[in-house]
Amino acid sequence: MVESLKKSKFEWFDEIPLSWGESKISYLFEIGRGRVISQQELKENGKFPVYSSQTKDNGCMGMIETYDFDDNLITWTTDGANAGTVFIREGKFNCTNVCGTLKPILDIELKYYYYYLQFVTQFYKRPDTNGAKIMNNEMANIHALIPPKQTQIRIAEFLDKKTAEIDTIIQKKESLLLLLEEKKKAIINEAITGKKVWNGNAWTEPVEVKDSGIEWLGEIPEHWELTQLKYLTEKVGSGVTPRGGAEVYTEEGVKFIRSQNVYFDGLRLDDVVFIDEKTHLQMENSKVVFNDVLLNITGGSIGRSCVVEMNEEFNVNQHVCIIRPTDELNSKYLNYFLYSNIGQTQIRLGITGGNREGLNFENLKSFIIPKLNVVEQELIVDTIKSKVLELNSISNKIQAQINKLKEYRQSLISEAVTGKIDI
Repeated sequence: MVESLKKSKFEWFDEIPLSWGESKISYLFEIGRGRVISQQELKENGKFPVYSSQTKDNGCMGMIETYDFDDNLITWTTDGANAGTVFIREGKFNCTNVCGTLKPILDIELKYYYYYLQFVTQFYKRPDTNGAKIMNNEMANIHALIPPKQTQIRIAEFLDKKTAEIDTIIQKKESLLLLLEEKKKAIINEAITGKKVWNGNAWTEPVEVKDSGIEWLGEIPEHWELTQLKYLTEKVGSGVTPRGGAEVYTEEGVKFIRSQNVYFDGLRLDDVVFIDEKTHLQMENSKVVFNDVLLNITGGSIGRSCVVEMNEEFNVNQHVCIIRPTDELNSKYLNYFLYSNIGQTQIRLGITGGNREGLNFENLKSFIIPKLNVVEQELIVDTIKSKVLELNSISNKIQAQINKLKEYRQSLISEAVTGKIDI
């Protein structure tokens, strides 16, 4: 039997079941935060996990010998690209300072609020130079629905079952994407490392090879030469955070590129932010031009790059490096190089820093890159492009299916936790 409804105090919920209460998250939880824990503190044989802002590996960045928490809590990421992401943590563990903690102070079903916050935090995130923020005071003010305890349990059990089914399908499709990505990498590596060369009629293994003198590169075609990236570029440098940070973002103006906009297949501008013309002119040194290559140099997406193929005004923040090739270096070839094993190996070797790992410009300028004539570079680019086009088409279709499944999953959660479906 469907329960009668009443008007919610929260505009986005419209109506909620009559028996449900409403309050703030601060009424239900004691709100805390983790502490600063550096990479240097992590131990290979540590006993207790350290959870950070990342989402891979269930948010675990490593292990240490001690623990700060021994409880069942909800944690959330306070700032960055993953701000508002929530987890349930159990037992003995640690959190870094970019994790907030929620300890129940009333008799509630923790799993229900885990799902509830997955839905509702999107309404409370605020823009920030690193992506977004949702700090302790903002979490405290989140509007909380309070279903009867048994209803909370039923909703949690329902969502456990349904989301597990959806996640299984998503995982299978993501495995297919990984296989396609590996195939694409193999094609690119083969061309960029010289394992196959153009003989005038077809791509074959080189007849004559020589030792590159670099352990991780091995043999290269006899006619290839190696050089440093600085000799084939006019500019290697990044932007800055505008004075005033995210508060200077505007509704329109010059597109301001952040690391979340940079992908190997091109710029993704769905969530791009803007700066005004005055700020753009003040940041003259980080203006982007057509055919620049952009490379993420900090954070979780470090090493991701793309070619700027849109002839319009852009600027970048400090997490994105501009690489401007000379006429001797094809931009698309450079992007494939950075994507290849040669590029990614040097990126890994060049990473410095602790909590905020990054590439510095001197390391980047010293990258070893094959120095080929422009015609051979273009042949390599055209060959890679034609071979991966079909793979990309398949990947895009699978990704679209995954996106629809994720949308359905989120819709199911939002309908369940707000009482829109009878469970």
